Amino acid sequence: MGDNMISRCVYKIKDKYFEDFPDNYLRSNDEEKRPCYFCFVDPSTSLSWMIPMSKKVEKYKRIIERRRREHKPNDILHVAKIDTGEESAFLIQDMFPVTDEYVLEDYTLGGNILKITSDVLAEILDKKAKRILNLIHKGVRLQDKQPDVLKIEQALLAKK
Repeated sequence: MGDNMISRCVYKIKDKYFEDFPDNYLRSNDEEKRPCYFCFVDPSTSLSWMIPMSKKVEKYKRIIERRRREHKPNDILHVAKIDTGEESAFLIQDMFPVTDEYVLEDYTLGGNILKITSDVLAEILDKKAKRILNLIHKGVRLQDKQPDVLKIEQALLAKK
């Protein structure tokens, strides 16, 4: 994979990332307290992409349902039960690339690293992330307040 991050695992990101790549539209890190970013690895570059996770499940279920009613694709979001037994929203539209140097630590619960062990869920997230990443690479704007992740991607690839 190139870096030490493992696909399917959940990580915390250093504030340094948000200092090195200032973008008002990146999800806030809340001084390294935002607990969860699900790791997806882009096989074409070996860069890891972090998908923010949220406990605001009902909010994102409403958005998904509205998009369904409007016959719009729902690859930008996904809500699922994770290994903790709780539901979490995966904000795929807000994913951003990182390298190991920006990972603070694994996200742990009770001393155990949080990892998506469901092959079905991991496959769904990977497919959606690949589709969204492909759209981003084609220059498609997924939302009005979209961070410039291509600029960040190029900067990280130049450092490799």
